[in-house]
Amino acid sequence: MRKRVAVERTISAIGDHLAEQGFEVDWIDTGVLQAKDLANYGAIIISGQDSNLLGREDIGTEAPVISAEGKTPAEIAEMVRERLELTS
Repeated sequence: MRKRVAVERTISAIGDHLAEQGFEVDWIDTGVLQAKDLANYGAIIISGQDSNLLGREDIGTEAPVISAEGKTPAEIAEMVRERLELTS
C-alpha cells in the first residue's frame, strides 16, 4: 500500500505527526484541489469542517478520506495505518 498521504494545510500538527511516523506527506489546499490530484495518495486527511469532501461534489477518490475533527494526531496516524493495512 502507498504511504503517501494528502493532508489539508489547516491541520499541520497532524501532517507533521504523520511525517514523523514515516508517511510521505503532501499538503493540500482544498479550494484548488482537482480529482486527478488525489490519484497518487493512499489516504486523504481533511479537517472535517465540511462533511462533503473538500466541499465539492465533483471530487471523488478511491483513497480513504479521514476526517480529523475531534481526533488527536496519534489517532489519525493509527486510522491511516489501519486503512492502509500497515503495521507500526
